[in-house]
Amino acid sequence: MNPTMNWQKVEGALVEVSCSGGNVWGVNTNGQIYRYTGNSWNQIQTANGNRASAISCGADGTCWYATANSELYSFNGMGWNKMPGGGVRVSVGSANNVWVVNNRQEIWYWNGGAWTKSDGAAVDISVGVDGFVGVVNSAGEIYTKANAMSSWQKIQGAGTCISVHDSRTLSVTNAAGEIWHLVNGNFQKSSGGGVKVSLGGPQHSRVWVV
Repeated sequence: MNPTMNWQKVEGALVEVSCSGGNVWGVNTNGQIYRYTGNSWNQIQTANGNRASAISCGADGTCWYATANSELYSFNGMGWNKMPGGGVRVSVGSANNVWVVNNRQEIWYWNGGAWTKSDGAAVDISVGVDGFVGVVNSAGEIYTKANAMSSWQKIQGAGTCISVHDSRTLSVTNAAGEIWHLVNGNFQKSSGGGVKVSLGGPQHSRVWVV
């Protein structure tokens, strides 16, 4: 991974972005959802015209969004299904591995049929294609776990937003708008800047920021 990677500007304006596999979804300041086609953005209407506040897509095509009042929705290919539970941050590893943080900073994960509460507390969360999970808490501390059953491990560094592609590919943005990539156990500062980061490939081969 080259931390001085050349960034390519993409037309459009978003406050949230999620990429995984060939999928890129985003949310703008009006809470509208857009999906990238490779050269343009297509608007996808939200459920009942509500406003999305967070969005996440998986490599398998699964996409969920959260609203400001903690409602959760999953994309069915034509529209949105309202899901049980609630969250203000959401991350999709696959259809059977979805993690959320709610407005009490509790961490929950979905196995395709039910929610289970995890230990720990967070303000942002990301799950990779291999089940590896990363969070940042209200103090900006970064914790990871190999899967839902393992224990949280604190890693050095600080962030406000976190993205995980797999156990070897993790990035954060911090309060200063800096982008940092975890490489061989150490954070390396990237060129550029952003508020939100999303990883769509191994070894930081596909990175989107807004």
